Amino acid sequence: MVMKKETKEWLNISKEDKEVAEMTWKTKRYIYAIMFWQQAVEKIIKAYIVEVINVLPRKTHDIDQLLEQAKLNIIEIKIKDTKEITKAFMRTRYEDLSRKYYSDKKKVEPLIKQAQRIYLWIEKLLKNL
Repeated sequence: MVMKKETKEWLNISKEDKEVAEMTWKTKRYIYAIMFWQQAVEKIIKAYIVEVINVLPRKTHDIDQLLEQAKLNIIEIKIKDTKEITKAFMRTRYEDLSRKYYSDKKKVEPLIKQAQRIYLWIEKLLKNL
């Protein structure tokens, strides 16, 4: 199957964000790691929406809303909701909030693992179309 041009664009951007997230994790820049994982997840969902649902994705950073638009149920991968990943989008933009919530590995690692699971799940779904 040949993917739409817009899908490929979203996938390329999400892959770049994922790569930056992985690099910043390795260098212990946890604030940036969660920020870029949130962005990678958001953009791969938007790629799925374009490709599968065949509409433009909502202009939002809310992962739960995007999953709903994509008609994807994360319960399938044993995740209840993505509220904390979504909150990371705003919190990482403010010094006081980013330090409070994402300053060390212990605080960030569960969110990153959740983001990775979602990303890999959607990536697999797209590959299996």
